[in-house]
Amino acid sequence: MKRMRDVVLGLGVFGIGVGEVLAQIAPGSRAQVFSITTPGTSLRFQVPQVKLPDAVVTKRINRTLMRHFRARSFGEVDSTASPRQQLREAERLCCFDEYTQSWMAGGEGITDTEFEVLLNQNYLLSLGFISSYRGLLEPSGEYLTFDLRTGRQLTVRDLVADPPDQLGRRLQAAVSRRLRDNLADAAAAYGDDSTRIARMAEVYQIENWDTTPQRGQAIDTADGAEASLDSFALTPDALLLFHSVQMSRFDFEFLPDDMYTFPWVRLQPRSILTPVVQAAAASKKMPKRR
Repeated sequence: MKRMRDVVLGLGVFGIGVGEVLAQIAPGSRAQVFSITTPGTSLRFQVPQVKLPDAVVTKRINRTLMRHFRARSFGEVDSTASPRQQLREAERLCCFDEYTQSWMAGGEGITDTEFEVLLNQNYLLSLGFISSYRGLLEPSGEYLTFDLRTGRQLTVRDLVADPPDQLGRRLQAAVSRRLRDNLADAAAAYGDDSTRIARMAEVYQIENWDTTPQRGQAIDTADGAEASLDSFALTPDALLLFHSVQMSRFDFEFLPDDMYTFPWVRLQPRSILTPVVQAAAASKKMPKRR
């Protein structure tokens, strides 16, 4: 969650852009976001819910958020129960030992969830989620972005006009640079420890790692290789794309940062993003407080 907290630092509780604060905020352009938690004191599961002037949109978004929670929970949770009852049921399924009638130290499957609001302005809401699996923090998060006018969950294609294959290749190139830079840093730090470097290259799925950065990137992006755009989020200043490297916990020392930042000036935002982009530009023109 630290990376997400770094992203939202200074955005306020609801991720409000400075430009929007100065302007009159239209009803429904921001959601009231609140957390529902497991009953009692454990606070094991924290799931966001929203409130908007439009009851239909509110219901649509909240249903999606609960469906997202159930998809990650351990066991089958009753979708007809109230949200808090669903959380309580998920808690017992993952973490209560029916045989000993006691709570487990770790648990099964997803055992904790948290969320952050990354953007909440100009009719757009972007949320980030992290979870713990069997009591251990998962290294990668999940992200959902909504149109607050309709309640529809958005994709990258809905937000930017950049051709998806082109943007995927740009992300692939950025991933290649980061992983190969990490390998170069490790080689400089560990020198003769070729076993360690080889293991790192294996985890990164890089075969030809002992080459120049330019040659390495050419290899990684050959034949139009492109990274997936499925995992993304919005902030007031940029589109965030995420690319995770799958590895066991034994290799977490090699874990790279999975977040790649694409500022608005490097993209072709669609009209749905225009107010956010304008607010970001306006905030940069404001004189800094002393």
